[in-house]
Amino acid sequence: MWVTLPHGVNSQDVFLTAVGRKVAFVPGEPFHPCGGGKNTMRLNFSNAAPDLIREGITRLVGVLYEAIAVKDVHP
Repeated sequence: MWVTLPHGVNSQDVFLTAVGRKVAFVPGEPFHPCGGGKNTMRLNFSNAAPDLIREGITRLVGVLYEAIAVKDVHP
């Protein structure tokens, strides 16, 4: 699943925080060979039990909430 974060939120920064909270995703920038994608991320949950998916999403939502609230994000 691809996610586009608000402009100004760098998924690599979010990734580092997320790993510290024991949840991970793939930052999307490497998938954009012509540049861009700093605010994108790839989620993969095909190899996890439903209860682990719920826990991971709960942790990730907390990280994203903080990342978006901390930034002065404008559309």
